[in-house]
Amino acid sequence: MKLIYSDKFLGYKEKGHPEGPERLRAIIDFLKKKGVEEFIEPSPCSEEDLLLVHSEEHIRKVKENDFFDPDTPNIPGIYEYAILSAGSAIMASEFALNGEISFSLARPPGHHAGKNSIEGFCYFNNMAIAVKKLLLLDKKVAVLDLDGHHGNGTQEILKDEKNAIYVSIHQYPAYPGTGRTSFGNCYNFPLPPGVSEKKYMEKFKEAIGIIKDFSPDIIGISLGFDAHQHDPLLELPLKDSDYYLIGKEIGKLGINFFVLLEGGYNTLTIGNSCYCFIKGTEIWKGS
Repeated sequence: MKLIYSDKFLGYKEKGHPEGPERLRAIIDFLKKKGVEEFIEPSPCSEEDLLLVHSEEHIRKVKENDFFDPDTPNIPGIYEYAILSAGSAIMASEFALNGEISFSLARPPGHHAGKNSIEGFCYFNNMAIAVKKLLLLDKKVAVLDLDGHHGNGTQEILKDEKNAIYVSIHQYPAYPGTGRTSFGNCYNFPLPPGVSEKKYMEKFKEAIGIIKDFSPDIIGISLGFDAHQHDPLLELPLKDSDYYLIGKEIGKLGINFFVLLEGGYNTLTIGNSCYCFIKGTEIWKGS
């Protein structure tokens, strides 16, 4: 698996905010302890890339720090971090085009950002930008959102796209309060707080079935580790071993895919969860 990462992603922080550099550092440190040595440096995306998804006014607000959202810090220079994160997502999708599995280990995350909305720790929608570029190449794309929160921004942007589907498994009720029902090309699997591991995995298998039936050329996976049973923000049931099984099942599809890091806020568990997911995909591929 190609791992895309830059130390620059650790360069910003809002005191007391759960989406801090510690979460990404915990992943990188854990992977290095397991012998991972090679990380690929991403490049920033272009404004032309951003305009595939976001309005000029939205881009201006991020660039000029002219916005307020109670959950999303207005940090000086956040535009530079956000375009690097989006560029990392695009790079991951390009690896998938060439048949290589890749994982963008980047921040800020993106799946709550809408066409004109900055919210939920997200400034630009990394997944939607990568998917829109793939659609321009006439690819069929399925997005599987495994973050514990519903990716309202990705759904908003991709709804009604004839060559894309959005599939999400998430806690409901929970932030952002969307994803209760399915419609059109958007398939939502809302799960109540305290749901069992068995029920979660049943819904995961249903989601995989939908993706199989759609028969995409590429799958984009929004992978948050906040569905872990010890995550502080949600009450979902997954263990590290479940992330291994999820990775294995995705690998078994035999479809090119790329992975983008979204949430996950327990720095004591996130490294091993990520490692287990990666090993699951690699076991199937025979690595």
